[in-house]
Order: sequence, then C-alpha cells, then structure tokens
Amino acid sequence: MKVLATLGIVTLLLFAVLTSTAQESPLLQQRLNIRTRKMSVPDFLKWIGLQTGVSFAYPNEIINGHARVTMNETQITIQAALERIFPATQYDIRTIGHQIIIRFKKITPPHRDTLTAARIMQMNTVVVTALGINREQYSLGYAHAEIKGKELTRVRDIHPMNTLSGKIAGLDVSPVNSGAAGSTKLTLRGMRLLGGNNQPLLVIDGIPVNNTSPGQAERYGGYDLGDGTAIINPDDVETLSVLKGGASAALYGSRAANGVLLVTTRKGVRKGLEIEFTSNAVLERFNSQYDFQEVYGSGRDGMLPGNVVQARWDTQYSWGPKMNADSLVLLWNGQKVPYMKARHSKEQFFRQGFTLTNTLALSTGNEKTRLRISYTNTRNNDIVPTSGLQRHHLSARVTTRFSRRLELDARMAWLNEDVQNRPALSDNPNNVGYVLSGIAPNIDLNWLKEYKDPATGNYINWNNNTYQVNPYWAIYEQPNYSDQDRLNGFVRLKYKLCPGFSVHVRSGIDYSAFSFYELMNYSTPVNPLGAMALKDRKLWEINTDLLLSYTRQLDQFRFSVNMGITRMDYEERVRNTTAREMNIRGERGLDNFQTRMRHEMILRKRINAVYASLDIDYKRLLYLSLTGRNDWSSTLPRNHNAYFYPSASAAFQFTELIKNKQVLSFGKFRLSVAQTGTDAVQPYLLRLTYGYNPDIPSIKGYSIGGVAVDNVPFADLRPGVNYAYEGGVDLSFFKDRIHLDATWYHTRTIGQVLNAPVSTTSGYTSAVINSGKIRNEGIEIALGGTPVIHKDFSWDTRIIFSRNMNRIQSLNSLMSPYYPMAVARWGNVSVVAKKDAEYGMLTGRHFLRDTKGRLVLDGNNLPKYTTADSRLGTNQYAWTGSITNQFSYKRLSLTVLVDVKYGGNIYSMTNLLAYEKGNQKGTLEGREGWARSEQERIRAGRTPEQWTATGGLPITGIAAATGNEVTAYVNPQAYWKRLAENIPEAFVYDATFVKVRELHLDYELPQSLFNNVFREGTVSLITRNPFTLYKAVPNIDPESSYNNTTAQGLEYGSLPTRKSYGVKLFVKF
Repeated sequence: MKVLATLGIVTLLLFAVLTSTAQESPLLQQRLNIRTRKMSVPDFLKWIGLQTGVSFAYPNEIINGHARVTMNETQITIQAALERIFPATQYDIRTIGHQIIIRFKKITPPHRDTLTAARIMQMNTVVVTALGINREQYSLGYAHAEIKGKELTRVRDIHPMNTLSGKIAGLDVSPVNSGAAGSTKLTLRGMRLLGGNNQPLLVIDGIPVNNTSPGQAERYGGYDLGDGTAIINPDDVETLSVLKGGASAALYGSRAANGVLLVTTRKGVRKGLEIEFTSNAVLERFNSQYDFQEVYGSGRDGMLPGNVVQARWDTQYSWGPKMNADSLVLLWNGQKVPYMKARHSKEQFFRQGFTLTNTLALSTGNEKTRLRISYTNTRNNDIVPTSGLQRHHLSARVTTRFSRRLELDARMAWLNEDVQNRPALSDNPNNVGYVLSGIAPNIDLNWLKEYKDPATGNYINWNNNTYQVNPYWAIYEQPNYSDQDRLNGFVRLKYKLCPGFSVHVRSGIDYSAFSFYELMNYSTPVNPLGAMALKDRKLWEINTDLLLSYTRQLDQFRFSVNMGITRMDYEERVRNTTAREMNIRGERGLDNFQTRMRHEMILRKRINAVYASLDIDYKRLLYLSLTGRNDWSSTLPRNHNAYFYPSASAAFQFTELIKNKQVLSFGKFRLSVAQTGTDAVQPYLLRLTYGYNPDIPSIKGYSIGGVAVDNVPFADLRPGVNYAYEGGVDLSFFKDRIHLDATWYHTRTIGQVLNAPVSTTSGYTSAVINSGKIRNEGIEIALGGTPVIHKDFSWDTRIIFSRNMNRIQSLNSLMSPYYPMAVARWGNVSVVAKKDAEYGMLTGRHFLRDTKGRLVLDGNNLPKYTTADSRLGTNQYAWTGSITNQFSYKRLSLTVLVDVKYGGNIYSMTNLLAYEKGNQKGTLEGREGWARSEQERIRAGRTPEQWTATGGLPITGIAAATGNEVTAYVNPQAYWKRLAENIPEAFVYDATFVKVRELHLDYELPQSLFNNVFREGTVSLITRNPFTLYKAVPNIDPESSYNNTTAQGLEYGSLPTRKSYGVKLFVKF
C-alpha cells in the first residue's frame, strides 16, 4: 500500500500548488462548412461538436447576451468561426486535448487560472438519464457518472466492460478469468441479492438489453459462456452513463434494482461525409506466473517412484528427494530419465496471444437526415493454445426529420461470434490450470505432448487421476465451440403536437441464438466410452413504450412532465442434449452415440408498467424531480403482482447566490430518496410444474415427463423492496481548476425471492420464500482537475475512492445458521449468508486452538481442527480506488491509470494443491532435516513409533490428550496433507492488490504530414494490466474467479490473467 500512498500524496501536493497558462493546439485549425440561420450560441457550439468531435467548456455567463448565429461559410476554421462570436479582444479561446475552452480575457494571477476540462460536465452539459430523457447536469439530484465512448477504446479490451475498471466511483468490475469470450461481473454500490442477479440493468439507446449468461462454471466445473454485453461495440458508443442510485434508476422499475448502465450510440454527422478507420493490434502474455520450488522432484516420502504405477501417481507430487542429474527417475511410460529440473517448464504450455480489431465507420447527413454505418472485425488467438474467437459487429443508425413535427430514429446492430475451445474452469477435468499447477518440477512439459497411443489413438495414462486430464489431450482431443448470432435495435417516432408537447413511440428488440458443443473423446479417463453435450438457447425480448412529454416556462419556473406506458415480453427456449457411448471412434455427430438425453425448457415473462415524472426548475437555483412507476409482473400471484416505485430528488445550486466565484466556482447540494425492488426473476415459482425429469430413464433418447417435486412453490409470493437514500455535493474551486464530487448512500433490501433449503423428509429439497434484509451503506469521492496548464504542457489528474459496508440484518429461520450461496466442491469452504454478518462471508474449518491461541496437536503432533465451520473472511473489498494521470506535451500525451482494491479475502485451491503436492516454496522448510532424521532412524533400527524426530518442520502447541506444551519436528509432507484436507484457514489470503490497469502514449498526427488527406489522426502505444505493483496472494491473480455469480472469493485451478501490449491507429477522413 506504500505505492498507492506515495502516488496519492504526490498527486495531491502537486495538484494544490501548480498553476500555468492554457495550451495551444492545431485542433482550432480544423475546417468545416457552416450553414446556420438564427441558431442560439449553445446550439451552435453543440453543432460544431457534432461535426468535428470536439467538446466545449465555458462559464454559463459567457453565452449570455449573444445574438443568434447566422453564418454561411465554406471551409472556415473552427477558430475563425468562434472569433465571429467571441472576438479575440474580449475572449480567450484555448484547447486541452479535444476540448475547446472559452473564457473572458482578463489578467489574473497564475493561481487564478480559469476553466479547465475537469468542469465540463457540470456547467451546461446535457446528459442522458433514465428512459433516454435529456437533462442538464446541474439539475440532477443524484450522483450521475458519464464517460465518453473514447474511454472504452483508448486501451481496448476484448470485453468492453473491463475497460471501466477504475474509472467510475462505486462501480466494481470483476472479470472472470476465462479467456477472450468470457464474462464480467459488474456491481454498483454493493451486493443486495442473495439468490439473484446483482448486476445492473444494461440499456442501449433507451431499450433494456438482456445481459444474462448462457452458462457459467459451477462447483463441478464448466465453462464461462459469456454475457450480453458482447453486443456493445465500443466504437459505436457516444457516451456510457451509470445510474447508481434508486432515484436515478426508478423509472426502469424492478429490473433496475441494482442500477443501470445506459449506453448511447453515435449518430451520423449533419453535413458532408466522414469516414473513420481504427486498427488495434495487441500481443498478449500471461500476467501471473507460478513461483514454485525447484529443489525437490517427483516422489513421496523422500523416495523416487519404484515402479510404473507409482511413477504415474508421482508425476504430480514433488515430495521426492533433492533433484540430482546423476540419478535416474522412472516415468509413467517405463522410461528412465535424469532426475533434474525440466528444460520446458509448465509456463511454456501457454503461447503468445494476439488480438486484432479493425473498425470502419461511415457517417453522413444533411439538414434532415443523418446516417452512420460501422463494421468491426475482431480476431483473437488466446494464450491457451487452440483457443480463440472471431467476432463481427455490424450496426447502422439513421435519424430523419420528415417534417417540423415528425422525427424518426432507428438503429439495428448485429453480432456474430464464433469461439473455439473455451478454457475449462473449476473442477472440470479439462481445466489445464488445475493440472499444470500440480506437475512436479522435473517433469518436462514436452513429454506430455505424447498424449495418445500412436497405434490405437487411445489416451495415455500419465498420472492415474481420472479428474486431471493431460493438458494437451484436453486442448487437442476434447474440443468445444460456440456460435452466437444476436440482433439488437429499436425504432422511435417522435411527434410534436404543439410547442413544448410531444409524443414518443418506441419499440426495441433483443434477439439471441446461441449454441455450444462439447466433446469428451473416446478413452478419456472420466468417460472412457466418450460423451458429448449440446446446448441451444434462443431468447427474445421486446420492449415497447409510449411516452408523452410536456415542457413549459412560467415566469421563474420551468416545468417538465413525462408520462408513459411500457411492456416487456421475454421468451427463452433452451434445449440441452447429452450423449454417451460412441459407436464409431472419430465420428463426433450426435447420431454416433448410443445413449442420448434431451431436455427442453421454455421460459416466458411479461412486465407491464405505467410511469410518470415531474421536474421543476426554479431559476437554475432549485430543482425538484418526482417520479413514479407501477409494474405488473407475470411471475407474481395476481393479488401481489402490482407494485409501485416512487422517487424524489432535489438539487440546490447555491453558487447562483454567490457573486464572487474566484474561490468557489460552482456548488450544488443534492438529496434523493427512492423505492425500487425486484419481482421473481425466474417464472413458474407459484405452483408445481410439469417437466422433464433427468432422474427417470429415457425412452429412445427422450426423457420422461413428470411433476417437479424438488421445490415447494409459494402462491403468496410478493415482490422484494429496496429503499435507497442518497446525499451529496458537487464543488468546483479556483475558477474550476479543481472539482470534487462526494456522495453518501444508504440502501435496505427487504423480502427478496429466495429458494431456502428444507428437510428432505418433507419430500422437497427447497422452498420458495420472501426473506432477508440487507443493508448497504457507503461513500463515493471523485476528485479531479488540471493542476498544470502551460503553453505546451498540461497535467490532468483524477482520484476516485469508494467504500461500501454491508450487513445482513435478518434471514428466515429456514436459513439458519447459514444460507449457502456457493461451495468449493472438495475444498471445505462455502460462501454463505448469515444474520448479523457481512454479505459473502467465507466459512470453513480452522486450526483448533486453546484459550491462549496455541495449536492443539494430536498424537502425531499434527494440528487438530475445529469440527464446526466458522468465519474465514469475506469476498467483499473494504474499499476500492484509482488514480489516473494524463500528461500532455504539444501533440504527445501519456496516460497512466492505477487501480486499487483493498481488503477482502480469497480462498485459493491452487495454492492448497501446491502445498499438498509439495510444489509451493513454503514446503521446503523442514524437508532436509526430516530426511536426515529418517536416515538416522533407519540406521538406529527404530520404527517411526519408537523414534523422536531430530529434524523436520518445527511445530509448537499443546497435546490434545494431556494439555502439556509440545515442541517437536514433524514430516512436512504429513503436515501439509493435514492442512490441505482439513484446515482451509491456511489457504485464505488477503485479496488486496494495486495494479497499473492502463498505460497509453498517444501522438496526434499533424495534417500537413499527409497533405491534409485526413481531418484527424492518432497513433498510440497501449498496454493493459502491464504491472501488478502489490498483491498478497502468491501464484495467482487476486482477481481470479471462475464465474460471475456469488462464488467470488473461491479460486480453483485458475488460468493466468493476461497482459497486453500493442499499437492503435485512428484516422478520420
């Protein structure tokens, strides 16, 4: 943590004392054609921004008193056009990056420099809020974070949501360590649901998008089959807004109980033709390496394997003698080789990955119609051999004005994604991370490449472990692949009935067709006759709404009213097919298997809703917003399926009352209260249902139907409720050189829908109930600004900090003492919910200790353990934060983002296995002494029971039988075997880390270099996750996880995380 403290202190000190003058830039020399007539100054500046991609910052008072703009110019520079309105004798026009700053010209001391980029979002910017409604930033009574689409592409990640790490206070981004086509877990302001989805609602252009995953790895293994955010093409994103609190998201109803990610896509330009080309090429390498011992090799009890059977077992045990090239060791194939460190280590299994992304976008338009079309192609070769993907994105958006009253806005996006050989996760026998972490250091990786008998093609048994397949057999003979086609789009018509009064009709569709194939080949130990699995999933979601909007100015008041109705229809069809026992080897079709089982499921759901909002603006000083929404959900009983969600928020821009704003440039208090909630996400929980029963033998490959009797239905089910309270302040100082955004929030989630375990003597295993009360409370702080602006140099910085504290305040008695949310299959650790404890508590057995904290030892002087599980830690971080610094010199800029997550715990089964198998460096202690002691015992002719060890792993404690204090030596192999099998406390680690998340060096190409062929060009050197500055857990990445659900904090055979280095080219014509 010293690294973070140093960075923060240096940043804040420099931030407080450095000042300078504004920077010149050739940005103002861009040329454009202007045809305007009586356009207001704010609209004129916005229009220039749309044409050129620049943004403007200026104090509100600078636009007062200007006449409307009428201009008819061809190829005029931006600077010349602006100086028509803002004469150089009265105004200064400067730039920072792609932002143009306009200010009054007057002499000020250096420490009183005027506006910088940090304040652009606070003065006059219009932002997108719920339902796509535009509002001025100053009027919001709740925290609102917005980033530009360019932030998603500066250091591109194949999963677009990963680029949000460290950029938004209160948003926790947790990528699943599962390869290029995996998913990401997103959480806003803590976890609220015990049994449901804790991720925010994804909305694109006002239309909700399904973000569920076709499949996730669980305790018995599996694959991460991705999520719905793959439909987002970062090159198409104009802005991404994060609605964190209840008041900001209440208009979306029950689906927005966890907040909203609101994506607004780009439109075409108003005039002319614009072409953009972006190419992003990166090399990828594994980031976390195994740091294992390389002194002792395969064997057990200090002995080399004596026969082939032992040799097979011992390939993944490193408890043999010290390696010595003069000795020979027997292998699983009967060969004898020198007993020495392997030339090809396990890290060499992975290859150098490569990702190439190319985007071509065309944008055109005129006074009435605007069109933008884009195509993106992504190709990836993952660091795991044979794994990769190819992805195609095609999108088009058109806006047109048929008349003064009627407007059309329509968009359609298509995604096609082919993924080859997703890495297996968790306890899947094909999990190469699990297998590699256990290989003894003398086993050469190249030997494993002979994984099948050349005569028969059968699998070669190398380790006698049914559940640890040779990694080369796993990637070459156990293929899996998936294919996805997805369509997402909307059509919106807007009709202006009269001045201030309009009606909007909008309908959007989200369609996905996903298929997944997995083969377990003939002779694989876990399934020697072969097996296959198929998954086909199709889903449709259609959202349609009608919105009436009315705006009116009455003296000092401005009123805005919105009223609407909406319907969501959802249907999902899933067909799972499993097949066993190959008839003909090499034939991989479904018809080649003797036994086939097919299960089908259809899920349907509908939500109808009405909603309304009232916004009142008084002199830009006071702002009040009231919203209400009533949902009717098909997954709840008729007498409880209607539920109302209100919200109220207020903003007080108190600096409107201050004349002298030299110190405090802008200030706003905000306060909000809201009620949101959740319905039953899963349908058919109200009654017993009829369906396929996998426990009944099939007839001709088809399952026999029956009434599902494992879950007790609940006909009186009610919606869960979430109460949210929020207060905050936005401040800017020294003519907007520094900006502070601070927020406090408090939420209570009550009566969520859960499956509670019940006694099997009842004939059921679980019951549907309303239960639970969870509290989340926290703070969010964002501090940003530009400490330095000089003629050729500027420094921008941003610091964010978030702390969330949660508590489970009540649970149903059926959930006593724990409610299990995730389980490590054989690791004896669970993620549970418990009354009066934090969310995500890790539980398991501990070292047994006496009242003084001393270890209790058994008759062999090995540690004893508790018989009952208790708290081991939590999977929730204590706080998160980041520091971003951007240094710009002329056309060159360097940006560094350092991401921090502090506290929390992770249970590492990779390290557990490394200790049990003798690979961890921690197992070196005591080995030499124990070997010497055993030699002395043998020479003395004593049995182990007759001998007191003279060396080994020292241990101190009290004897369980006598209570006497004991100091002794024990066999390190026996000690770590005891801990691995019975005491998970030893393998729970601090999950804190500090990472350099992004680093990029950008150079703006001068137009003169290419004879003004292009309008804008940038070449960038980029790297993502290049350095981990601090972590507490060895051998794995602290962010390692195998799914995006509640199993956070459980790590098992995780793959190395990736770091990437590359180059990016952007050109606009």
